[in-house]
Amino acid sequence: MAFSTICIAIVIALLNPSSTQELSIAQRAVFWLIQVSALLMLMQTMQLGLQKFNPVFKWPLIAQLALSGFLGAALFVPIGIWLDRLLGLDETTVNLPRTWYLVFLEELAFVAPPALSAWLGLNAIRFRRAIGLFQAHGKPEAKTNESGTQDTSSPDNQTEGHESRPGSVRLPFVASLPPPLGTDLVALSAELHYTRVYTKVGQALIFYPFGRAVEELKEAGYPGVQVHRSHWVAQNHILQKKRLNSRGFLQMDTGLKIPVSRRRKNDLTQVL
Repeated sequence: MAFSTICIAIVIALLNPSSTQELSIAQRAVFWLIQVSALLMLMQTMQLGLQKFNPVFKWPLIAQLALSGFLGAALFVPIGIWLDRLLGLDETTVNLPRTWYLVFLEELAFVAPPALSAWLGLNAIRFRRAIGLFQAHGKPEAKTNESGTQDTSSPDNQTEGHESRPGSVRLPFVASLPPPLGTDLVALSAELHYTRVYTKVGQALIFYPFGRAVEELKEAGYPGVQVHRSHWVAQNHILQKKRLNSRGFLQMDTGLKIPVSRRRKNDLTQVL
């Protein structure tokens, strides 16, 4: 998100909008970086907040993003007006008495369309990755017999239909995973309002709040533990605990390394 913010700010500065033409290129870049950062942070905050409400969480993805983008833009408007007046960039040329809500609505009409387009565009890239594309670990293909049907006597094929007990848990979060990813969870990691899911098969980015996923797993009695504010691990896939540069991390049986925070160390000790 930080890289996207910088890129958007630079592009706007190079386009040289009329409102900031009096500023140098460096001043424009800083000005728009502040504006874009504040706007995207508000949109991100709105999205994380809306995901905690069940009625909104059940909406289609595009509707959730549109609502969080609009609310973020609305909250940003007072900040934008304040910055414009602070730097003397208010383009008002006629001193007619205007109520505050008319000024607010005019600014919102100016800010909302490009802000929503940028917000939806940034999420579209992640959403495309979240609806089925994943990085596989190279799981062997199912063996077939001479007739061309799957050979169920093969050990490789027997494990396909008999995942460990945790994999059989059917929760809204688990049901949202791409089918090729499987349900044998190894770890979860928070990435903004998305969750990166690691399984024995591979990994995928899912449009699902990390906190909600962890809560569902905990309520269902799924054997796992949150070892960091942004990381959760499945207990049965922990290989060993290690330390590197005075920092602890877990080595999972897939080769994945997950950091362990000091605050969560006691929680981890109870399950190991």
